[in-house]
Amino acid sequence: MWGRRRDESTSGKGTPGNASPRPLSAIDELLRRADWERLSDAERDTLRSDFASYAAASDADATDDALRQWVAALVTPTFQTASAQVISSWLSVAAPGAHLYIGGDAGQGRHSLAASLARHAMSQQPSPPDYCYVPQPASMDQAVLLTVTGGNGSAFTKAIDRALRQVTAGWSAENSDTGDQSGEAAAGAAASATASPARGQLVAQAFAPLQAPALAETRSYVDQLRAAFDALATSGADLPVSYDDMPTWLVSASSGAVGGALAHAPVVIGTLVRDKLDDLLIRANGGVLILPASDVLGVDGAWPALSVALASRTLQTKASWPPLPLTTRVALIGDGSAYNALSSAAGDFTELFRYETWLRPAATWNPRSEAAYATLADGAARIYGLPAFDPSAIARLVEEGARRGDGLNRNYLVTDLQLLRDLAVEAGHAATARGATTTSGQDIIAAVMRRRALQSSNAQRVREAILSGQANTPTTGSAIGQINGLGIYEFHPSEGDFAVPTRISATVSPGRDERLLDIEREAEQADADHVRGAMTIEGYLAYRYGQERPIRMMARVRFEQEHGTTGGDSASAALLFAILSALARVPLRFSHAVTGAVGQHGELQPIGGVNTKIEGFWELCRLRRAQGEQTEGGYGTLIPAVNARDLMLRDEVAASIATEGWFRVWPITTVDEALTILTGLPAAEIHARVEKRLQQFHDAGYQATSRR
Repeated sequence: MWGRRRDESTSGKGTPGNASPRPLSAIDELLRRADWERLSDAERDTLRSDFASYAAASDADATDDALRQWVAALVTPTFQTASAQVISSWLSVAAPGAHLYIGGDAGQGRHSLAASLARHAMSQQPSPPDYCYVPQPASMDQAVLLTVTGGNGSAFTKAIDRALRQVTAGWSAENSDTGDQSGEAAAGAAASATASPARGQLVAQAFAPLQAPALAETRSYVDQLRAAFDALATSGADLPVSYDDMPTWLVSASSGAVGGALAHAPVVIGTLVRDKLDDLLIRANGGVLILPASDVLGVDGAWPALSVALASRTLQTKASWPPLPLTTRVALIGDGSAYNALSSAAGDFTELFRYETWLRPAATWNPRSEAAYATLADGAARIYGLPAFDPSAIARLVEEGARRGDGLNRNYLVTDLQLLRDLAVEAGHAATARGATTTSGQDIIAAVMRRRALQSSNAQRVREAILSGQANTPTTGSAIGQINGLGIYEFHPSEGDFAVPTRISATVSPGRDERLLDIEREAEQADADHVRGAMTIEGYLAYRYGQERPIRMMARVRFEQEHGTTGGDSASAALLFAILSALARVPLRFSHAVTGAVGQHGELQPIGGVNTKIEGFWELCRLRRAQGEQTEGGYGTLIPAVNARDLMLRDEVAASIATEGWFRVWPITTVDEALTILTGLPAAEIHARVEKRLQQFHDAGYQATSRR
C-alpha cells in the first residue's frame, strides 16, 4: 500500500491528540541479518546442493567456457530465472528472422547466461552446411555458390582448387610444346591439332579426384565445369581467364573448429573491436552470434551493415558474386542507453530484435539466494586460491548485497556478480595477509569499509564546508519557514555516494490566486519529477484549505545553497512543511531532517535511498555532537512509514540508534504526524493557524480587488 487517505475526521481538521508515531529503535527494525550464519551445516549443504561447484583450480582457467557455464548455472535458478526462460524460448521457438536483445548491467552474467543456453540449444542442432564459391562454367571469372554438407566443403574446395591450378598450368605448357611452325595459319592449325588431345587428357587427369565418392553431392557442378574445359580443349581455344581470376572460396561456419568441422550449430561470442562483422556472421552462420551492443553502436558502419544483413538474411561477400544465405541468429548484450540509441537509429531495430529480456538488478532475499552468494564466494576462493569463506563471511556478504539493492533493501539482494566477487576477493586477500585459514565476516566488513574510505573525499569536503559554516546548514535550533531536507550526491563507484541535509526555505505573501513559485523550476534547475512534486503541493493546499474559498497566496520555495540540478520528488514533503510553517508562523526544528514525497491528500509516499539519507544525517549530527553541539530532544530523521521495510542501515549506525538514544528514526504516514514532531504542537493547531492566515490573505486580496 503506497499510502492511505485519511478520513476527514483524522485529516487534521480537528485531529484528536495527534499522537506521534513510535520511533524505530530495535536493531531488527533498522537492519536485517542473514540467516546463513544461523543455519546448521546440514541445512547449508542442502541449500548449496542446488548449485554446481566451480571445478577450476587456478585463475588461468577462469576465462574458459567452464567459467561461463558455471556462472550461468549459478544465476539461472535464482537471480535470472525469468531471463533464462525468455532466452530459452527464443532459441527454441522464435522465427528465424527474430533476434534478441539482452539488457541489464555489467556483472549480472548476461554473456555467460546467453552463451550457456545457446550452446545447450545448438548442441541439439546439426552442423550447418558449407558454402563454396567456385567458377561459373559459362563465365569462369564469375562465381557460382554451391551448398554442401557441413564439413565437406573444405575437401571439395581444395580438390577444385588443385584441379584448376593443374589445368591452367598445363594449358599454357601444352600450347608452348606445339613447336615452331612457319606461317600464322599453319601454326595455329598445327597447335590446335596437337594440343586438343593433350588438353583433353589434362582435363581428365585434373578432374579425376573430383569423381571420388566423398564428393558425390558436387558431381553435377563438376560435370558442367569439366564439360566447359573439354569444349575449350576441343576447339583449341585459350582459357578465357587466368587461374587468379577464377573464384575458389570456402565460406564455412566450421572453418574455426578444431579439425575443420563442427558436430553441431555454432555459437560465437564476438567483439567488433577485435573481429570483422562479416567474419563473425559467417562463423556463426546457422547458429548464434552474441555481440556487445556497444560495439554495434561504436564501430563505424557496424549497425547499418548488421541491420541490412539481418533484414535481407544474406551477406554480400563480394561485388557481383551471389549473396551468401544467412541464418545467423543474433543476441545483442547491452544496457538501456544502448537499447534507446539503437531504437532511434536508422534501420529496423525493433522489427529485427523482436525478443528482449532484461536481467534483474536484484533477487528475492531468501535461503536459496543466500546459498547462491555462498556458491559465488566458494568459486572465488577456488579461482583465486583464497581461504574458504566461513558462515559469518557469507552472512556479511549477503547483508552488503542487501544494502546495495535498489529499494526494498530488506527483501532483495543485488545480482551484481562482479561487485560480489570483488568484495569476496578483497576480503580473501586480507584473510591471507593475516595468515588466516578461513575468510571471516570481519574480513568482509573491513573490505567494505576500506572501499568506502577510499571514495570518501567528496563527502568529507562537503561535510567540512558545513561544519566550518561555509554552508549554512544548522542542525540545532528552529526557524519559521525553514527545514532540513535530505538529498543524495551520487558518484561512481557507488561507495562514493553520500547524503547531507539541504536547507529548504519558504516565504509566503498575499496573491491574486494560489501560486507556488518554485525558484528551482523558474531557474530551470529542476527535473520533471521535482516539478511534479511541487505541483502536488499545490494540490494538497487546494484539497486541505481551498474547499470553501479560493486561496489568494504566493509561496516562494528555495533549496538554499544548492547549485546543481534538483531531482526527484522526495523533497516535496519538506517543501510543504516549510510552506505550512511560514503560513502558520510556527518554527520547525533543524535537528529533524525530512525525506519523503507527499500526496495531494496528505499521505507520505515512499522514496529511494532512504538508508543513505539517514546515514548521511546521522554522520553530520555525530560530528556536530563531537564538537559539543547540544539540541533539545535529540536528532532524527522523518521517513515515509512504508520505507521502514527498506531499512538496512550500516552496523555502526543501527547500533548507535538502538543503544545510544541521541538519534531517532520516525516512520511517518501523514502530514499531520510529521507536523507534530517537527513543531511540538498538535497538527490541528497548525492547520487552524494556516486557515486564519489564508483568510487574512483572502480578505486582503478581496479588498484590493474591490478598490480597483
